[in-house]
Amino acid sequence: MFYDTHYRHNEALSPEALTTLPAALHALNAGVDDCRRAGKPIDRDASIILLIRNLAAVAERDAPSTNDLRLRCAEDRMTVIAGSALLTIAGNSVAGDAAAKRTFHRQARLALASLAEAIGIPAHDVRINTDAGGITDDGTTELRHADLSIRVRPHSFLPDSEITFNRCRGGEHAGPVQRAPIAELLDAAAFLRRLAATVGDVGAPRLAAAA
Repeated sequence: MFYDTHYRHNEALSPEALTTLPAALHALNAGVDDCRRAGKPIDRDASIILLIRNLAAVAERDAPSTNDLRLRCAEDRMTVIAGSALLTIAGNSVAGDAAAKRTFHRQARLALASLAEAIGIPAHDVRINTDAGGITDDGTTELRHADLSIRVRPHSFLPDSEITFNRCRGGEHAGPVQRAPIAELLDAAAFLRRLAATVGDVGAPRLAAAA
């Protein structure tokens, strides 16, 4: 059902109160919603274009130069890349948060690949897959090797057990399930020591050195 209101028109014609970036952005977002409810094309609605221009004017006011902003943006980007959301997300269910689920399991796959390299397992001998599950499931990312399985979940009912792992034989689960905290996924030396003490010399002699 489409219906039109004049919220966006009022804001666009009287933008005197929209002098801060949050206020101008809120007015634009609300105006876009208003326009969609009316079933009208956003890119041709005069009020939306006026609100965009007001937002741009507010953003430019007292703003640093474009070069400064680009440098800050690049620095922020590198900080995000260097960091990990795994520890922040861990301990919380992501079943109802698709973005958090994607982020967690994407980073879990990268961390497991790095861990496999630290263990000394050739990349072609490892499968790393994610089963995202349904909307009520947190999903699981697993590293599977002929001798080892490591599974990572964002949330566990037991403390410090977001990682479960066990010995495999011919790629099938064989040994008892061991548990480890998610932090060890980002600390290869700590996990290698745990792995050597519980599962043994999977993959490479580096395990003995790590122990």
